[in-house]
Amino acid sequence: MAFWIPAFAGFLVMILLALLFGHAHPMASFAAPVIGGFIAGILVSEGTMEGAKAGFTSGIFGAIIASVLILVGGLAFFGISGLAVGIVVDIVIILIFSLSLGILGMIGGAVGGLFSR
Repeated sequence: MAFWIPAFAGFLVMILLALLFGHAHPMASFAAPVIGGFIAGILVSEGTMEGAKAGFTSGIFGAIIASVLILVGGLAFFGISGLAVGIVVDIVIILIFSLSLGILGMIGGAVGGLFSR
C-alpha cells in the first residue's frame, strides 16, 4: 500500500478521536495522535521505521489543518487584525504543536509498524 494513504487514514482517525473525545477527557488530546499513528503504522505494514514515518506524517497533517483553520477563522471573525494574530499563533503552532503531534504520531506509528510484522 502506498505511504500516503495510511498516513492520511491515521490523520483521519486522529481528527475523529479528537473531535469525539477531546472535550470529554484531557488525555484524549494525547491519545488521539498516538492511536492515529498506530493505525497508520499498521496500515503501512512495512516495519517500525516506515510505521514511524507514517505516524509522524499523520501528526503533521493534523498540525497543518489546525494552522489553516486558525488563519481562516481569524480572518473570518476578526478581519485583517485577526489574520495578523492568526499568523503569530500559527508560528507557535508550527513550532510546538506540529512537533508534539508528529512525535506522538511517530510513537504510535512505530508501535503499529512493529505489530504489523
